[in-house]
Amino acid sequence: MASGLPVLGADASALPHLVRDDHNGYLFPPGDPAALADRLVAVLSDPSRAELMGKRSRVLAEQHDIGATVAAFEAVYGEVAVPAARLVPA
Repeated sequence: MASGLPVLGADASALPHLVRDDHNGYLFPPGDPAALADRLVAVLSDPSRAELMGKRSRVLAEQHDIGATVAAFEAVYGEVAVPAARLVPA
């Protein structure tokens, strides 16, 4: 994704959160080599579509860079953090 290429991934675990079927690549059912082959043919047979999917992959990957990821965690921690004064027993 970060390389600006379309992505093929099994429709399992966290991959569907990264691979948006027919947007930045294709998902295929796990353990289904025929479906994987079909998706490969689809990507390789339409270079302009593959280029568009690759650009979309890059945009999605940029949302997961280290700076954005750390900022998101800091925001969550900031919302749930308990002030230090409340941690000291009275």
